[in-house]
Amino acid sequence: MAEQEYALPDISEEQVEKAALPVGKRADQEASDETKFIDLEENKDELKSIEEDTIQENFETSDKVVEENKDKGEVEKKAAYAQNRINKAVAQAKDFQRRELMAVQYAKQLEEENNKLKATKQSFEKTMFDSRKSETDSTIELAKQAHKQAVEANDAESIARATELLSTAIAEKKYIEASEQRSQFEADYDQAVTQEVESPLPEPQQVQEYAEPSPKAQSWANKNSWFGQDRVATTVALTIHEQLANEGFDLNSDEYYNELDNRLRSEIPNKFDNNVEATKPVQTVASPSRTTSTGRKPSNRVELSPSEQRLAKRLGVSFKDYAIQKARLQKS
Repeated sequence: MAEQEYALPDISEEQVEKAALPVGKRADQEASDETKFIDLEENKDELKSIEEDTIQENFETSDKVVEENKDKGEVEKKAAYAQNRINKAVAQAKDFQRRELMAVQYAKQLEEENNKLKATKQSFEKTMFDSRKSETDSTIELAKQAHKQAVEANDAESIARATELLSTAIAEKKYIEASEQRSQFEADYDQAVTQEVESPLPEPQQVQEYAEPSPKAQSWANKNSWFGQDRVATTVALTIHEQLANEGFDLNSDEYYNELDNRLRSEIPNKFDNNVEATKPVQTVASPSRTTSTGRKPSNRVELSPSEQRLAKRLGVSFKDYAIQKARLQKS
């Protein structure tokens, strides 16, 4: 038999549906029309790439080959058995390669479709908002003209109708503008999340040093070991420092440091631990969704598009397991 060539067919939604698990075995989860962000329990950088998976090669000689070579010599048997195992290994390797390439192709296809849908959605919404704002602007102008004519004619009923029409049109315009701002915010947020996932975070800007720290400042920093290490807490401290400076505090006085500590206890109480062992850094265990002690968001968030959610549901795979495999595939 000639060696089969494996092509990479386009995978349609119908094919995915046919290959899916029975409904009773599907994961109990609902796909959303919006993108989901799945927080993994471990950092994506710590996941093994797909190519790092090891395959246990345990290719037993088939019964058919054993039967065909039972009357041959020991050397011929070993050669036949070895060739049989090699054939199995090659076939399995080709199958793994085919499935992996199909998965990569489908993942890229989903990503491209998702990006196109986002661009189409943004373009459609911009056109819609522009059209609705233009309509309300026209209505407002007509209402103003009608109100002016009604006032000139001293027609109380027409004045009331024109006033109501004008109020409604103005309220509608405000609603449209608010909806447009919300849509733009969501688009900017999605873009920021994508850039955060794909790009390394920039190094934090260093605070310019204007002079050598005073002995009191050095002593305070030694007592608060998180200062300069925890980006979020340090930013809070510097912000309060600027507030106190603007309020006229003497920055080298005990009053300043007492007030600084009081305000910091209010803003970041976990760094003081009720005034017990203030010099020891407080160890916190970061949940998957909170930032780490350096202020960076943990690199454990994976974005699942609506089509990826539907695929996971059809395959009976939880969103979390699907997200893990997607992260591993992206790392390959």
